[in-house]
Amino acid sequence: MVYSTNNEQGYTFLTHNTTWIATDYEGITLMKKPLLLNADEGNGSILKKGFSKASKYSKMANSLKSKASSDYVVIDVETTGVDYDCDRIIEVGLLKISQDQIVDQFQCFVKCEKDIPEAVTKLTGITNEMIKSQGITEEEAFEQIQKFVGNDLIVGYHVQFDVNFIQRMCERTGKNMVIKKTKDVLQMARRKIDDLENFRLETVAAHFSLDTTTMHRALEDCMLTYRIYLELNKL
Repeated sequence: MVYSTNNEQGYTFLTHNTTWIATDYEGITLMKKPLLLNADEGNGSILKKGFSKASKYSKMANSLKSKASSDYVVIDVETTGVDYDCDRIIEVGLLKISQDQIVDQFQCFVKCEKDIPEAVTKLTGITNEMIKSQGITEEEAFEQIQKFVGNDLIVGYHVQFDVNFIQRMCERTGKNMVIKKTKDVLQMARRKIDDLENFRLETVAAHFSLDTTTMHRALEDCMLTYRIYLELNKL
């Protein structure tokens, strides 16, 4: 039976009276049917784990997956608003993580034709003058993001928000989408933490006693997301 639940893919499986089992494959839950012996090898009982080629391939895949999951990029964007079509990115922050350590970082302002609302400036401290004097074009920003991210897993807090804005940037500049794999720290927090008033970034950070005094700038929010991600992985 497939039923809705509060996980990243929105559903999971319940089985009864079957040898099929639910198994994780690169973040997606699939149903696995155990291999059986050939008819001339016995009574059709299930092979002992580790004997089949499939089992060996599975072990290799899990080993590669474990290695790959230790390298990822944390992303955060500041924008003029929340409408992917009308609003624009004004700042990008990226952290490259390897073996749970920060090995590189990137930050830039992005020029746009849309004025920054007063409320956004009050929240972030980013002004129109800063964007005009220090910002780079959307095309340059996209190329820098693509170069920094490569094929790495992207980790973010409500990561789809960031991905949607970058996708719109991609479409406007005529480039190919750079982000292939994502992991949402917000969804992880919802699964692993109980009894929070809400799941805003600052609330979850406070739950782990993390400093939130420098929030609402792209690179600083990346740092906070990264620290929350580490804490959630301990649970």
